[in-house]
Amino acid sequence: MSKLMEAFNAARAVFGFEGRLISQSKSRYRENYPDHTVVFNGNLCTREIGKIWFGDIDVTLEKDKLDQLAKTIGMKVYVLYEGDARFENEKKPVFDRAVYITE
Repeated sequence: MSKLMEAFNAARAVFGFEGRLISQSKSRYRENYPDHTVVFNGNLCTREIGKIWFGDIDVTLEKDKLDQLAKTIGMKVYVLYEGDARFENEKKPVFDRAVYITE
């Protein structure tokens, strides 16, 4: 199995299917968790293979999951905003604007 498929499968096992929503209302979620770092429509990427997953991520609640994913796949995982790994940045994610980088 390719590294891309391994990383993709590992991310899906941890975070579920791509496009996951953590709330039907982004504004209400932010009101309920004002101190959380939340990335709606976020992207999980690695420098080695690019995007491996996308969906809503509450970094504050899911840091341990992100760190475990990185350990499982043997690569740092970057949490990027939607525009930093989609559209014109799909093939070349903007890693220097990462919201969170695993250890």
